[in-house]
Amino acid sequence: MRDNTSFPSRHDGLLLTAWLVAVIGVFGPWVGQPAAALAWNACDLSEILRQLPQIQTCAITVNLQALRLPQVGLAVLLPLLLAQARPQWRWGAALLGAGLALGVLPPYPQIIEAWRAPGWRVPFWWATGATLAAGVLAGCGPRLGAWRPWLILAWTVLTGVPAGVTFYRLLPALHELYAAPIRPGWGFWSCAGGLLTLAGLSWLQALKKMTNETNDK
Repeated sequence: MRDNTSFPSRHDGLLLTAWLVAVIGVFGPWVGQPAAALAWNACDLSEILRQLPQIQTCAITVNLQALRLPQVGLAVLLPLLLAQARPQWRWGAALLGAGLALGVLPPYPQIIEAWRAPGWRVPFWWATGATLAAGVLAGCGPRLGAWRPWLILAWTVLTGVPAGVTFYRLLPALHELYAAPIRPGWGFWSCAGGLLTLAGLSWLQALKKMTNETNDK
């Protein structure tokens, strides 16, 4: 009889691979420019783009914090992906996820007042919530059952789509600022591809479980 809390299955292995591709993309350059100064990743953009004239004058109304959502979302997704694995895998995933979530926080000494500082308050509470969620998922993951693929799908969409929409709304402003064509970098495409794969595989898994349950009735 197969152990349901054994090492991740082949399908889970594909999900973990997609997760890793997305994480690499989060830290890769989202702006496809050869200049080193423009090799900004998602978190860099959320800080640097505050200086855009279009942002300061509210000509473009966007939530720059949304660019941090993929990193926070992936932090929670890792223990969710390993929810059916053995306890040591689940808690290891929770620790790694917590480290990833806390990576959106500012360095010392800004972190001391981050919980109430403008510009850092939202990332602080996102990181705190993601860290707690990772711990909860590590503890109760095996109980999720058929809900797990739906949760993966919903969380991937919830944390991925706002970042993509925000980034594309900022491209014209970046083009105007640097008077040069600005295109998404490989980091953006890697992150988007990984998240889309996660969503697609989770959706297929959810449909398969529904079909199996229907046939068993």
